[in-house]
Amino acid sequence: MAIGSAGEMQLTDEAYWLALESLWERATGGSDVAAKPATDTTDVLPLAARPAGVSEAADWFRTGLENADVPRFLFLVGGPGAGKSHAAIELVSHLAVVNDIDDGLAHRSYSYTAGTRRVLLVNDASIGLNEGNVGRPLMGEIQESIDGGSHLVACVNRGVLVEEHTTSGIVSTRPATASDTVLNWLVGAQGQSSDSDFEIRERCDESYLKVAELVHGERVAAHVVAVFVDVCSLTEERPSSSIDLSVKDEFVVSADAYSIRAFAERASLWSETTPAGDLLQKVIEMVALTKVEGDAAPDPFWANVESLKSIDVRSGLLSIVRGAEIASGVKMTFREIWGTVVRCIVADRPGQLSRGKVREWLERNRPTQSQTVERQFISWRTLADQRFAQTIFGVNSDPRSNAVTRVLTTVDPMMDALLGTASSAIRSGWFTPLANAFSGPITEESPLSSLARELDGDDVFWSAVTDFDRDLDIAFVRVMRQSLTDAVRYETISWYGRYLGRLYAVSNGIPAFQDEINLWTVSWSLSPTIPKDLTSGLRTLLRPKRRPSDTDATSLIPVFDSRTDPIVGEDQPPKVALATGDVEMKTSTDGESLFLKLFQDSKELALMPFDFALVRESLACSSERPGVTELTGAISPRLERFRAARLAPVQLRNADYRIVSGAEEFNLAVSMGSK
Repeated sequence: MAIGSAGEMQLTDEAYWLALESLWERATGGSDVAAKPATDTTDVLPLAARPAGVSEAADWFRTGLENADVPRFLFLVGGPGAGKSHAAIELVSHLAVVNDIDDGLAHRSYSYTAGTRRVLLVNDASIGLNEGNVGRPLMGEIQESIDGGSHLVACVNRGVLVEEHTTSGIVSTRPATASDTVLNWLVGAQGQSSDSDFEIRERCDESYLKVAELVHGERVAAHVVAVFVDVCSLTEERPSSSIDLSVKDEFVVSADAYSIRAFAERASLWSETTPAGDLLQKVIEMVALTKVEGDAAPDPFWANVESLKSIDVRSGLLSIVRGAEIASGVKMTFREIWGTVVRCIVADRPGQLSRGKVREWLERNRPTQSQTVERQFISWRTLADQRFAQTIFGVNSDPRSNAVTRVLTTVDPMMDALLGTASSAIRSGWFTPLANAFSGPITEESPLSSLARELDGDDVFWSAVTDFDRDLDIAFVRVMRQSLTDAVRYETISWYGRYLGRLYAVSNGIPAFQDEINLWTVSWSLSPTIPKDLTSGLRTLLRPKRRPSDTDATSLIPVFDSRTDPIVGEDQPPKVALATGDVEMKTSTDGESLFLKLFQDSKELALMPFDFALVRESLACSSERPGVTELTGAISPRLERFRAARLAPVQLRNADYRIVSGAEEFNLAVSMGSK
C-alpha cells in the first residue's frame, strides 16, 4: 500500500462514505422513550432477526386482527432498546388510526381499527398515567380491552408490571378483576385470585414465551401471548417457536427451551443463527458493496470491513461480546449490539466527529511522504487505533464513558495474556506465539513474519490481517531502525504487541478470563449438577475450615460477632462459635440466570446468584484456602448472608457450639430451661 499525501488522493467511492456516515444514526445512545408509531420502519440500515418468540408472536397477532372471534392480547416485556416498539409499530402500520396525534411527541397509547374491532397499542407503558387509574394504568387498559372486546398490544418494562402488581395488592379493596388475573400471570404470581371469575389456562411456559387463554366460565375472553424479549442473549442461538390456532380456535404452540452454548464449543456456533451475528453480517455486507476498488491509501475503516467479511472473524468477535456479557453480568440489548457493530467499523468517530466529517478526518490523519519516519508511525498509530480489535475495548479513551466499552473492557484479552497456544486455550494461555514474535531483533524481521512461522496458515488470525496491517508492520520495523530513546522504543514495542495481541485474541474469540467464562456456561448447561472443577472451591468459600490442612477440622462461625466471618487460624481470642456441618449444593436456572441452592438436612438454607464472580472466586481457592480476586468484595455479602442464615433460630436445634480460645476448642452444652 503506497503512502501518498492527502492532495494526491482521488476518492471517488462516494457511496462508501455515505454508507459509513449512515452508521452515525445507530451509534450507542438514544432516548429511553419508545419510538413513535409514525416512525418510518423502512430504514436503509439492515434489520436484525428479532429476539426469540417476537416474530412468531407478531405473525400470530397480525393474522387474527381482521377476523379473529376472540380478542388477542400481545405483551412485549423487557427493558429499553430491546426492539419492543419497533415490532409493535410494524403490527399497526397498515391500520386506520382512530386518534391521530401529530404533535411530534411519543405518547403512551394509540388506537386503531381492524375489521370490527378496536386495536389498542400501549407503545410505552412507562409514559404518563391514565385518569382514574392512578398507579395502575396498565391494568385499566387491560380491563378496558377485555370489557370492549378489543385487541391489545402492549410494550411493557418489567418494572411497570412489578409496580402495578404490588400496588394492586396493597391498595385495592375491590374484588379481583380480569386484569388482576392477567397481571398475576404476567409477573408469575402463583395461583389465581380466589374471588375472580376469570382464570388463566396456560398453553406454554418457557422463560422467553408464555401463551394462555383468559377464560370466564366456559367462554374464552382473550387469547394472550407474552414475549419476554430480554431473556435470551442476542449472541446465543435463537430458540425456535411457533404459535397457531387450530380449527377449534385452540392454541397450538411449540417452543424450544432457551439454551446457552458452552463457551469452549462456540467455534461450532454458526454466528448468523444469532440475532447479533445476523445483524453484523448484514451491516458488513451493506458497506462492502459500496467500496470502489483501487484506492490504496490507508483506511482503517475499510480494513475493519475486510476483516469482518470473514465469518470466522465475526464469530470470534461475537464470542468476545458473549464473554463480556457473562463476565459483566450485563446482557446487551439491540442498542448496545448496534453500538458494537458501529464501533467495529467506524470506531469511536461518531462520538468525536459530526456526521460527514469522517472522510476529512481520515485524510488529515494519514501518513505522508513529507513526514519523518517517527511522525509517519505516529500517524499509523492514530489510524490503527480505529481497528475493531482496539476500539471495542476503548483503547486510548475512558471505557467507562461508553455503554459498549464499559461492558467489553471487562474481557480485554491483554488483561490475562498467559503463555500458551490457542489450540489448547481453554484451561491454558494463548500468548506464546505473540511473545516469540517480539523476542528477537525486531529490526531484522517483522513481527508478522515471525508469526507466519509460529501460526498455522489457516489460523483465523490471518483472516483478520489486511493490507493495512501489513503496511503498519512495515512502518513498525522502519521506526525501530531509527535512533529512539529507550522509553520511546519500549513504549512503541508495547503498543504494537498489544495491538497484535488483541487482533489475534479477538479473531480467535479468546476473551480475558475465558476459563472462568467457560466454566460458568458449563455450570449452566449441567444444572442442577455442579462441575467437579468448582465443588471444592465453592465449599471452601461457603465454610472454610479453621485449619485447612486438617481433614478433621470443621468450620466455625462466631455467634456474637458483628459479622459471620469464619474463624481461621489458631491465634484467636476467646469466643463462642457454631460448628457448621456440610451443605448440599445444587443449581437452578431461570432464563439466562443461574442460582446456587444450598441445603442442610434436606432443608433449603439459602439461594444466591451463581455468576462469573462466584466462579472466579471459587477457582481462586487452593488447598482449602480461600483466594482473593478483584471480585472478592462483590462476593463477600452473599457469603455473609448464607452464614447468617445458619444462625437463624430454626437452624439451631441440636446445634454444636464451641468455645474457641487460641488453638483450643471446647464443646459447649446449651439447654433450654423449663418455666
